[in-house]
Amino acid sequence: MHMVDHIINPLQPTSEEEFLVGSSDLSYFDNNSNRCECGAVMVCRKGHCDITLDSYHGTIRRNHSILMLPGSLLSLKNRSDDFQVEFFSFRPALFAEAAFRIEVDFIRIIKTHPVSQLKGSAMKALNLWLQILEYSYLDRENRFRNTIIKNRLQNALLEMCDKVMRMPNIDSIRPKLSRRCVDHFNRFVTLLNEYGSREREVSFYAEKLCISTRYLSTIVQATSGRTVKSMIDDVVLLELKILLQTTDLSIQEIAYRLNFPDQSYLGRFFRKHTGQSPTAFRNSNQ
Repeated sequence: MHMVDHIINPLQPTSEEEFLVGSSDLSYFDNNSNRCECGAVMVCRKGHCDITLDSYHGTIRRNHSILMLPGSLLSLKNRSDDFQVEFFSFRPALFAEAAFRIEVDFIRIIKTHPVSQLKGSAMKALNLWLQILEYSYLDRENRFRNTIIKNRLQNALLEMCDKVMRMPNIDSIRPKLSRRCVDHFNRFVTLLNEYGSREREVSFYAEKLCISTRYLSTIVQATSGRTVKSMIDDVVLLELKILLQTTDLSIQEIAYRLNFPDQSYLGRFFRKHTGQSPTAFRNSNQ
């Protein structure tokens, strides 16, 4: 696998790359909690160590897999000299697009149960998936490289979601939330799918739900672990990328269609979330 320098966070993709495929001893995380802006799928190939990942504490060994969500706190202790993982890491925007329609319960469960021990066909499937990802990682001339990677991440998340949500003990680890809270959240997601590309104010959705913005924020945080604004931004960003990739509309026309005040405002929004201008993104994805 591709080796990554340990001086910096070995999992962190660069502004030029939305994802990385590699191997590391993760010594960067020794005895110190580090917040990871990226997410990652990791599999331990050899050795062992004690891991703290947000609220999870445990020991990982060979054939343990880890699904780390973007924004997680990671630290390692008692790492053996031969400890090694292979990983696929990705920027938050890539994860947001891939996980947009993944069940919220799955995301919450992964947050508290991020480590699994794989055996048999499950281990073979993960190994094959990592090999295919490495192929795409090295195929830098492929015009659809980022889209292919996003689709492969989404497929993997859907597979994991299906397996997790069918676990016999799922009800015992499913976070306990009131029916009212879940209903409000589901209605918010429905509204977001309908209006998200044009309506970016939290107050708009709170008014539609006949609740306060503070209560909506509390519900969304409790249900998804995210902020209302970040979920709205993800919808807008996804729609923006689709329009840039699939239409010949000018940036000004896209700004009008998505209810931005002007082209400059759209440009600042897009650059903040992607590190690129809309034009640069369009040119790199044609």
